Amino acid sequence: MTQSAVRRQHRSSRVGLLVLVILSLAGCGHTEPFTPGNFDTDVPFNPTPPIQLTLNRGPDRRAAWLPDGSAVLYSTQLEGTRDHDVCLAFLPPTGGRQRSLSCTLSPLADQRTESLESAAAATDGRLAFIAASSAIGALVPTVQELSLATIADPATRTSLLAIPYTISGRPTHSGISQLRWLGPSRLVYLGEAVSVYSPCNGCEKDTLRSGVDAVWLDLAAGATPQAIAGTGNASSVSPGSSEDEVYYTLGGDTRVYRETISSGAATVVFDFGSAGVVRDVHVVGNRMVVVIGGRVHFAIDPSFGPTQWDSGGVVHIVDLSSGSDVALTSPSERALYRRPQLSPSGTQVVVERYQLSISDNGVPAETTVARTGDLYLMGQP
Repeated sequence: MTQSAVRRQHRSSRVGLLVLVILSLAGCGHTEPFTPGNFDTDVPFNPTPPIQLTLNRGPDRRAAWLPDGSAVLYSTQLEGTRDHDVCLAFLPPTGGRQRSLSCTLSPLADQRTESLESAAAATDGRLAFIAASSAIGALVPTVQELSLATIADPATRTSLLAIPYTISGRPTHSGISQLRWLGPSRLVYLGEAVSVYSPCNGCEKDTLRSGVDAVWLDLAAGATPQAIAGTGNASSVSPGSSEDEVYYTLGGDTRVYRETISSGAATVVFDFGSAGVVRDVHVVGNRMVVVIGGRVHFAIDPSFGPTQWDSGGVVHIVDLSSGSDVALTSPSERALYRRPQLSPSGTQVVVERYQLSISDNGVPAETTVARTGDLYLMGQP
């Protein structure tokens, strides 16, 4: 199958378009290489801080920086198409335009939803990501795997791990998120439980994702997933200063922990106390970004077990050398934030923003969190 046979043009509600590339889980054909850097403009859609980077009817999520800071890589779901595929996309670090959409799809592509999520780029050009395929409209994938390719040639990929999977003595991991490189041959990520539920009688079903374990995986030793000691019910994980160090948070906990993987020794590096439950930790050098408080709840659910419901919260930046803690967003905003990512220089943060809608018709007023979000760029104080 050639690319020209399946080339499609996609128009979003943004001003302009960005080059997107989608991979087939079936591996049919050969996509154009990722070549971030050829953009029509480096001017964002809205330059007012915090800078809005995307404006899409579908969700834009799970952003990650390229190691040299030259672009932001993220997943975007295509609206206005029958299959609602989720593609990988690049943005310049200051924002910019989409220009076209080029897809190389499997023969049954228009009958399936194919997605690429949680991409992580290594300094040597390798690209790790989650590839999945499902029936159109399904809430969970029928085929899912952790894959390894390169930024230059994502179509030529290797399957590292089929999902779901089990680790001895631990609950099944039916999802993976927060994928990052821990070292030249090591990956770290959050192993999750993914459940389908209905929030009320007659309500539309939804998907609930909650952390089970922080996991590391050594590509040079068979790529066998290993649960990191003491991280049961982890809600986030981040690489530390070496491939033997991670930072993590736990469901319902206000503390951030640092652990040496080889010894299992862990210490508390910061406690947010009354500010609320902490999650979505990401550390670069002495800078740590997290999400605090907001709409989050941890409980032992009779159906799902230990579960954290999370719709987002407030973004905080901590200087680990001085202990200084600064909020980048406010609890009074009509928005919640998720999954902040520090730039390689530690000077900028890309984060998902979800609008709040407040209805005064009821007593008390009812607050609804938008189901889809956009990416925003924030500078550090």
